[in-house]
Amino acid sequence: MFEAIILAGGFGQRLKEISGDVPKPMIQVGSEPFLYRLMRALESNGCSRIILSLHFKSDFIIDKIQSDRPVGCQIDYVVDDNPLGTGGAIKNASESISGSKFISINGDTYTDIDYLTMFEGAEEGKVTISAIMVEDASRYGSLDVDIHGNLINFREKKSAGRGLINTGTYVIPTKLIRNFELDEFSIESDFFPRFSDSIKVFKTQGLFIDIGVPKDYWKACEILA
Repeated sequence: MFEAIILAGGFGQRLKEISGDVPKPMIQVGSEPFLYRLMRALESNGCSRIILSLHFKSDFIIDKIQSDRPVGCQIDYVVDDNPLGTGGAIKNASESISGSKFISINGDTYTDIDYLTMFEGAEEGKVTISAIMVEDASRYGSLDVDIHGNLINFREKKSAGRGLINTGTYVIPTKLIRNFELDEFSIESDFFPRFSDSIKVFKTQGLFIDIGVPKDYWKACEILA
């Protein structure tokens, strides 16, 4: 069993033409909000408690989830008064974590992943990043990994072609991020570089969809619905 944080507080500006005033994680994919699919995937993999990190239209999201109850596990909410960046949002939400480590995922990305195996295999005190091979890594940037699963290098988003990309799913030691000196920061640009010599990579296969742009949102509708 494990606890998980879902980052669901962004404005979703690139998807505004489709989502309008609906928060991006709550946009319909098929017959339900995208966020519900993520919550059920976590629960079915052994998640006992989901903490939603919220900001934009947090009241709408909380009311909707409390009404629909998409999962049976415990759901808690942490609302950021101001945008804190991905790292700051995770740090703030981590104050509600009871264990020594937790899973963090993005509320706009679906990945076929065995969360429990990733969580249980994560080394104490070390960050683990989930990665998947894609044909075009230019939008995401790619990861260089050695034969032992250690991260060697982050490549810039301009690197086109086939590559191993960061899926936005992490196992993070609770104390490590709570003790980070910044309160508003990026998990990728500010936090990870500080620990790059001790980051492990968990490779996964299967479906990876980021609904952050219209093209991929429509793709998600076709595949997931």
